[in-house]
Parts: sequence; structure tokens; C-alpha cells
Amino acid sequence: MTSPTKPHRNAERVVKCPVDGCEAEKLSRGMHLHVLRSVGDGHGPQGEIPEHLDFENLEEVGTREVEVNYPEERKTESVARLCPYCGKPFKGIHGVLIHLGQIEGRKNHPANASEAHEPDDFPVVELDEAENVVAVVEGRTPTSAGNWPYEESIPVERVYHLIAELLAEGHPEMAARARSQLLAIE
Repeated sequence: MTSPTKPHRNAERVVKCPVDGCEAEKLSRGMHLHVLRSVGDGHGPQGEIPEHLDFENLEEVGTREVEVNYPEERKTESVARLCPYCGKPFKGIHGVLIHLGQIEGRKNHPANASEAHEPDDFPVVELDEAENVVAVVEGRTPTSAGNWPYEESIPVERVYHLIAELLAEGHPEMAARARSQLLAIE
């Protein structure tokens, strides 16, 4: 049985396709899909997004009234979580996953990143009134042995090398934080 839904109406931005010569006008949230499904004339091969296209600053050509049926009850978080690739905060795990799906394969975000992460990969952060990150609220905690749960993903030698580089570059406080957080050594 599906959960009851509640219709929501709003005016959404309509934007022009960023491909030169393409006159397509779509809802801003659908432009990425338009380019993925289109073939040739600057769109590139089907299923791929050309690297030169910018979806951040699309030309707005108007608005369109849309209706979306949302479930009455949704599991959402009201906390801010950070994207591990760009460091931008988003509302909850769902917000980060949407972001990863929209930008996958571009701007240091790997393809299929939304499928490769666990919820703990997106730390909860505290934001100020200008939405700047001011503190990490929670993060991974050491296991009973005092080691991080994913210790084998980064060789210990690389951590020691990073600490040495930080010290050599005159960043003793950052080196101490890396030592404490990554090696659980005070």
C-alpha cells in the first residue's frame, strides 16, 4: 500500500539548454536529463554530459506552474550535511544524495558517487546565519580498539606523510588535528 500523498503546487524556473544552437526550454531540474538523453549537435553521445557545459548558470526564460504529489510523511533530516567532494552543505543525507546525482562526473564528483557512500560519509555540520560551516556536530567515532572503522582505506604511511608535510609547511595545529583524528594519538 502506498502512503497518502499531498499535492504541492509552485512555479518552477524554465531554462534554456546550455548547448549552442539548441532551443530546448525545460524546467531547470530537468535540463541535466534533457542533455543526457539528447544526441549530437553539441549534446555529445547519449548518456554522457560534455565537460564544457555549465548547469550552474543557465539562462532563465520564464516559469511554469507544476504540481508534485509528496507523501504525507517523509523520513527527512533537518540537519546540514557536507558533500565530501565540494564541501558544500545540504539538508540531510537525501539532500547530499540528490546533489551527488545531479553533478556526478563533474567538478571533482565521481560518477555513481551517490551509490558508493554510507550515511556516515556525510558529516553533520553546524551553519551560521550566512550558511557558512562553523563546526562539525558529529562524525565517526573510534572503535573500541581506538582505530577508525575504515583504517585500511588510507595506508598509515600516507597519514604520517601528510603530518610530516603539514609540519614542514608550518602548520603544527593542523598536523596535531590530523594526528588526533586519523591516528587517535593525542
